[in-house]
Amino acid sequence: MVAPEQFCPRIPQPVQPMRPVPPPFPGRTGEAAARAKGEKEETLLSWLAGSLKQGIKALPKMAGALSIQLGIVLAVNLILWPLDTWKLPAPLAALVKALVFLTATYNNVIPKTIYWVIVFTFGKRLFFKVKSEGLARAVAPIGQVVPELKKACRLLEDKSYSLLLAGGGAGLIIANNFASYSRFSEARNKMDKYFVALVISFAVSYLLGEGKKNWMFKFARLTSSDLSRLLKKKIVWTDDYTYVLLSAFVAGLLLDAPLIILKLKYGGYILGLLLAAAGVLLPFVNKTGSKR
Repeated sequence: MVAPEQFCPRIPQPVQPMRPVPPPFPGRTGEAAARAKGEKEETLLSWLAGSLKQGIKALPKMAGALSIQLGIVLAVNLILWPLDTWKLPAPLAALVKALVFLTATYNNVIPKTIYWVIVFTFGKRLFFKVKSEGLARAVAPIGQVVPELKKACRLLEDKSYSLLLAGGGAGLIIANNFASYSRFSEARNKMDKYFVALVISFAVSYLLGEGKKNWMFKFARLTSSDLSRLLKKKIVWTDDYTYVLLSAFVAGLLLDAPLIILKLKYGGYILGLLLAAAGVLLPFVNKTGSKR
């Protein structure tokens, strides 16, 4: 037998809305919630330490490749360094000078190390990208730098001027330093040691063109966050600030080339210090002017 009530139509009941559940830490989001949960907030030091640990763990797997790379660096320097180019026949001397320029043989230890690190990391990645996608697509990020720079400058307005001056000044100073060799007083701001600055400028420009998710922007964000915590003062720093500063830095590296051609041994230092000082002082001048 079928119960009579089964033939009666079922009247749908309205769904009762769920009461909103308050967050575990009211008014706290992101880093503040993480601190309240007892989680450690990422700092510049912790990030660098974590990256170093990962690098150390990966060393056994990279031992073979690192041995080959170190062998290449040693071979290049042992062969090219002792050669007296002025004693060689003209065609051979020109070839040796070109190799010295392209391998940073006459540079100091720090710029030479930076050069080879870029070659074996960024250079290797770019080589395989060119091989798989072609040259035009591989270097396409470079074309994004100027449009993105203009966009960042429009967003920052007057604040971008001090960043452009400071970044350009820093680039000039570093280019002048890297294009010099400390052992010889006359070897200051020379073209045969300038290739390192060109390589750095290309690598930084490429990373800027790829977007704002690489390690350079994270480094800047963590640095500003740590300084805010240390000084107990909020420091406003966005990825646009980093973009403008690094773009100006690249321009400063490139701007040293005409100074080298003009044989200004300390031109990069002098002009760079002037620009950097102007970049540091400009915000204070603007603030004083606005008060008046």
